[in-house]
Amino acid sequence: MSARSVELSVGGMTCASCSRRVEKSLEKLDGVRASVNYATGVAFADVDPEVTNEALIAAIEKTGYTASISGKAVELYGVREFRIRLILSALLTIPLMTISMMPSMQFSYWQWVCAALATPVAIWGAWPFHRAAFLNLRHRAVTMDSLVSLGVLVSYLWSMWAVLFTAAGSVGMKMSAEFFPTRNASAHPELYFEVAAGVTTLVLLGKFLEHRAREQSQKAIENLASLNPKFALVISNGEQVKTAIEDVKVGDTIYVPAGSQIPVDAIVISGSGHVDNSLVTGESLPVAVTVGDEVIGATVLIDTALTIQAKAVGKDTVLSGISRLVHQAQTGKAEVTRLVDRVSEIFVPIVVALALVTAITWFAISGDSGLAITTGIAVLVIACPCALGLATPTALLVGTGRGAQLGILIRGPHAIESSQKIDVMIMDKTGTLTDGRMSVVEVFTTILPAELWQIVDSLEASSTHPIASSLRTHARKFEFTKETATKVHTVGGSGVQGIVAGHPCALGSPKWLGAPEGEFAQAADRFQARGDSVVVVYRDAYAVAVIALADALDPSAIPALAHLQKLKITPIVASGDNEVAVEKVSQQLGIAQYFANSSPAAKLELVTSNQTDGHFVAMIGDGINDAAALAKAHLSLAMGTGADVAASAADIVLLRSTMAAAVDAIELSRATIRTIKINLFWAFAYNVAAIPLAMLGLLGPVIAAGAMAFSSVFVVTNSLRLRSFKSISG
Repeated sequence: MSARSVELSVGGMTCASCSRRVEKSLEKLDGVRASVNYATGVAFADVDPEVTNEALIAAIEKTGYTASISGKAVELYGVREFRIRLILSALLTIPLMTISMMPSMQFSYWQWVCAALATPVAIWGAWPFHRAAFLNLRHRAVTMDSLVSLGVLVSYLWSMWAVLFTAAGSVGMKMSAEFFPTRNASAHPELYFEVAAGVTTLVLLGKFLEHRAREQSQKAIENLASLNPKFALVISNGEQVKTAIEDVKVGDTIYVPAGSQIPVDAIVISGSGHVDNSLVTGESLPVAVTVGDEVIGATVLIDTALTIQAKAVGKDTVLSGISRLVHQAQTGKAEVTRLVDRVSEIFVPIVVALALVTAITWFAISGDSGLAITTGIAVLVIACPCALGLATPTALLVGTGRGAQLGILIRGPHAIESSQKIDVMIMDKTGTLTDGRMSVVEVFTTILPAELWQIVDSLEASSTHPIASSLRTHARKFEFTKETATKVHTVGGSGVQGIVAGHPCALGSPKWLGAPEGEFAQAADRFQARGDSVVVVYRDAYAVAVIALADALDPSAIPALAHLQKLKITPIVASGDNEVAVEKVSQQLGIAQYFANSSPAAKLELVTSNQTDGHFVAMIGDGINDAAALAKAHLSLAMGTGADVAASAADIVLLRSTMAAAVDAIELSRATIRTIKINLFWAFAYNVAAIPLAMLGLLGPVIAAGAMAFSSVFVVTNSLRLRSFKSISG
């Protein structure tokens, strides 16, 4: 039996080390391979069939965290909890620090007031860190929370001990003199209540800002889910019945009023209009739809009304597929994240050791136990590597969320990391460099336009062929009397014939109907020479028109390819189309390398040969015909908006089927990696520079706590800058 995949929501994690602890706990179960993302609070596990969901939840709860298979786990400490603890701690810390740091504000028994102010902050305010530290200690581990907890408790307990010594009278003072040999018996041992409270408050501030930023960056999925309409007008027995969206079934006939959202993925069965797909694809221009066209649920019908037939509902819709892809991408782990996880496991014990060495050394040098404790605490606090744990997942979270807004579905961290090395991009012509829709570009005829388009419209009335659809679309520009063709016979891939207004008529390829003569032959040759598709129209066995159709160039292709070359990526066209058509498009776009009449095997060979030559290859295709080449490429990008989006095997799915979207995907991926590198540099540089300063006594614990909190906030806010990423198409 094959392994199954399970997704669990994990609550109670307070730092990146917690996610590693949950991973280890899950992987102690036989047949479990887990990955836990701290930024999203989600665990993915590949488990053997005999491992139950209950066993997975129990393993997580055993480590002190909460877990849930369906829905969100109970979050012990979220934005609300950290906000409350922060506000109350700050209200107590401000007067505490004022009294402690300003001698003019000190009065009789001020030490006891400070102790009273510090106690709720150091115990209750810092409880999330104490709890996490204790849970990890039970498993013989130290984490980032251990550093904060240890620093707060040492400074608080030391100060309480000192207050008790002072209050114990002469015996206490004598004990104090013996315990602090360098101090005068009448002197008051130094107090560090302000350190305990200040560190707690500043770390709580960092945690609050971090959780709030994470909450904002996770809204991409929530926004997608909120796009779904809640009701649909289902036509039943000729009546429009308002039906909850979850009750709509495949095959239901639905009425969509103008200006409303299309409730589910469907096929238009009556009417025509324009649909705003921007909510799903990121494409700002409305798309014309008519009978037979597919529409996507949650998009907006701008004008006129449509009657549609439900094609996909619930989890099978395009929007649901998009949500799943974005969620999977955000919860994945990049290789650099795994490296950081391993570094953190080693780093934290080293810091604890350094703090002890620092305290012992300062005490040995100065004999001042207060100074020794202060510097030791500063090392513990300044070294807390929270920023390391946030550097990668927050950037991935925001980057993939922004991609979803632009109609770019990045399947996971692998795609983002692969984009950095791409130097060759192989692409199809149709639907990538062109708009993928044939349109009439020129007509040569000897009859009136109304007569010609009456024949065309009548013969192609029931055809679903792309060329037939293009001909009917063009026919709408003319006025003519509608006729119903009789004895219609379609020859697949060749053409159609029938009786129109009493005349035997036919239209199709010159190969099927025979090459026309005279002026019609000249027109056909001219159209074919420039790479156009040619349709000949016959009436009463005589040619009456030659129609040229062409796949129009995608308007965004020229600037997109110019941008691609700025990225030092070489474009190569590999198309199954004829030599003339491929050459024409390639020359228009300034692409030097192009291959026509390319079979799927030929495209695969092209990818392989470029890889053999040492290139890092990206492949753009439709995800089906180019499956082999897409699988072989280092990075695969699939064009498409169909229902197969969710099941596509491509690394990146482009809902905007344009070259600009492909370039946006590369640019966004590279911007995400740049952000990760900046985050990691800051986090590492901060620790490398700050730890020696703390060990030398140049950074106090409160300043260290502020700097540590700032580093985490910097990493998160730097990642949030990706939300302003702009498409090259505007």
